[in-house]
Order: sequence, then structure tokens, then C-alpha cells
Amino acid sequence: MGARINFVFQDSEKGPRVVLYSHWGETEWERDLAMALQHAKPRLGDSAYGTRMIISYLMQDSILEETGFGIYAISNDGYDLGEQTILIDFTTNTVTDNVSVAFDKFVAAYSPVLV
Repeated sequence: MGARINFVFQDSEKGPRVVLYSHWGETEWERDLAMALQHAKPRLGDSAYGTRMIISYLMQDSILEETGFGIYAISNDGYDLGEQTILIDFTTNTVTDNVSVAFDKFVAAYSPVLV
């Protein structure tokens, strides 16, 4: 069992995509991704740095663990990866689950509110 999710990072119209697989990330993915996007905001215009910063943020508490996350590449546009799949698209600056939402609006909607 688990709460599996795949984060697909797109930085061009065609070509391979980087995927971060999380075994336990599905339940809190919106909040976690919003905070990761906020963390990466200074480098979202550079997809290589932005992708690395988002992945690092998402994995920060288990970076040295043997299990929990995997990173791999896919070469097609079919994102049926067997679990919930989220597209982080640097060509349109959007996050797509069922609908596409601009990075800034996604962060505003899902970041935790500190009181």
C-alpha cells in the first residue's frame, strides 16, 4: 500500500520528461507542491534549476533514505503512469492535475496559512 504519486516535469514541447515518484506523497501533494514552488520561485524561469529545487524541497526530509522516492525519465506524452500523475509544466508555468492552474495561483490556493 501507499499513497503513490508521480510529478512529471516538462521543460519543452517535445522530448523526455523527468519524473519524481513519491510512495507516500499523494495525500498532501497540493500543499507540498505549493511550498516547493514557492521555494523555487527565484529560479522558475530556469527549468533545470527550478526542477532541481522543487525535487529537493519535496524530498528534503528523506533525501538520504533508501526508499520513498524515485527519479526517472519518460520519453512520451502519455502520462498514464499507474498512479496519480501531476504535470509541472515550465513551458506554460502551470500545474495540471485535472485542470491546469498557473504556478502563482496554485501557490496562492494551496500554501499553508500561518496564523
